[in-house]
Amino acid sequence: MLSAVTDLKTSPLERAVDLCRSDMELVDACIHENLQSDIMMIPAIGHYIVNSGGKRLRPLLCLLTARLFNYQGTRHIPLSVVVEFIHTASLLHDDVVDSSDQRRGNPSANGVWGNQASVLVGDYLFSRSFQMMVADGDMAMLKLMSDVTNALAEGEVLQLSRTFHLEMTEAECLEVIERKTAVLFKAASEVGAHAAGQDADVVAALAEYGMCLGVAFQLMDDALDYLVEAEQAGKPVGHDLEEGKITMPLIHAMKHDAELAKRVEEISERDGYLEGDREWIRERVAAQDGSGFTMARARDYAERAKSLLPEHTDPEIKSLLAELADFSACRPY
Repeated sequence: MLSAVTDLKTSPLERAVDLCRSDMELVDACIHENLQSDIMMIPAIGHYIVNSGGKRLRPLLCLLTARLFNYQGTRHIPLSVVVEFIHTASLLHDDVVDSSDQRRGNPSANGVWGNQASVLVGDYLFSRSFQMMVADGDMAMLKLMSDVTNALAEGEVLQLSRTFHLEMTEAECLEVIERKTAVLFKAASEVGAHAAGQDADVVAALAEYGMCLGVAFQLMDDALDYLVEAEQAGKPVGHDLEEGKITMPLIHAMKHDAELAKRVEEISERDGYLEGDREWIRERVAAQDGSGFTMARARDYAERAKSLLPEHTDPEIKSLLAELADFSACRPY
C-alpha cells in the first residue's frame, strides 16, 4: 500500500509553488516584516518555526483561489500571512500541549527555547494577526478570521477533552479534525475568494472546498501515523495513541478487534506505552487495514472538494486545485 502512496510524488504541490513563486516571495517578505520586534526572542522563534520546512499549503491555497478568479491585486498577500501566522501560533501551542520535542524532523521550538517562550510567542503571533486584519480594514474579513481563531481554539479544547476517549465515533473524530485542522484550510480558500471580490455563494463553495481538502489532509496524516516509519516521515510516528489521540485508523480497527480494544483500554488506564506496545498496536491496526480505510475516507473528501470548484474560472488553476485535493489524500508525508 505504501509504495502506491509514495509513487505519486508531490508534483501538484511543486507546481503550485512554482506557479505562485513571485507571490510567495511577497508572502515571505511580509512574514519577515511582521516578525520584527525589539524583543529578540520573538523573531528568533518566529523565523525558526516558519522556516522549518512546512509545505506552506495554507498560504498557497489563499494565493491560488485568488488567482482562480484572475485577481490582480495584492490584498491577498498579507491575508495569506495572517492565515500562516495563526497556523504557526497553533503549532507552537500544540507542541507544548503534546510535550513534543520534534517538529518536521528538527527540535521543536519548545525543545529549544522552552514551553514558556513558545506559548508567549504563539500569543504574539495571534495578536499580530489581528493587528494585520485591522490594517486590512474589512470588517467581514475580521469577523471571518476571528470566527476561525475561535473555532481553532475550541477544536484544541475538544481534542483535549477527548483524550483516550475509547468510545470515539467516526463522527466525533471528524468533528475534531474539522475544528482543529480543516478550519484553517477553509479560511485560506475563503480568504482568497473574498479578496478576489466573489459573491457569497462562490466564497461559500471555496470555503467548503478548503474544509474538505483539510479533512482529507488530516485523515491522511492520521493514516500515515500507523503506516510509515519515522525515517520517511521526518518525525516520530506511532505517537497519536501515546498522546491519547483516538484517530480514524484506530477507531476502525477496534471495531473489528476486541483484543486491540482491550489493549488500548489498558494503555489509557496506565496513561502510556510499555515496551512493545507501539509496534503491537501498529500491527493490529494494519491487520484490520485501519490506514486503508482512513485513506479511502480521505479520497472521498478529496472528491467532494473537487466537485465544489466553480465553472468558468482559470482552467489551469482549477486543475491544479483539483490535483492538490487529490495530493492531500495520497501524499507520502
